[in-house]
Amino acid sequence: MSNNANSYGAGIMAKTGKEFADEYFAEENQVVHESNDVVLVLKKSDEMNIIVDEILLGDRKDDNPTLVIEDRAGYWWLKATGKIEVDCEEAAEILGKEFSVYDFLVDVSSTIGRAYTLGETFTITSELMGLDRKLENLDAA
Repeated sequence: MSNNANSYGAGIMAKTGKEFADEYFAEENQVVHESNDVVLVLKKSDEMNIIVDEILLGDRKDDNPTLVIEDRAGYWWLKATGKIEVDCEEAAEILGKEFSVYDFLVDVSSTIGRAYTLGETFTITSELMGLDRKLENLDAA
């Protein structure tokens, strides 16, 4: 089996024919695994660097002890159990300029989970909105 760094031709993708089908359709590979982990990938920029350093690794670090942040060259890779939230009003105060949730969304590269905005807060969560908890609205927030 290949250990190709970019995973092309590695693992199951290195197999063909019956060997591929046997592993792909094996019973242990037909099970859906539940996960409460969420991932947020942010493009690096001056604003995102400050938000990561000052808010997520600073003031709000204790709010989510499961949060892991990795520096991956041009991106910040964030993973947590449950949810990741960024309050863009707080970010605007720290940045010293107007900064809306829409400005934040420009630098969101990828997500795993259910992403939504409510007011000036961006949230990515593992919850099923409307099923796990009641839907929120701006009037209630």
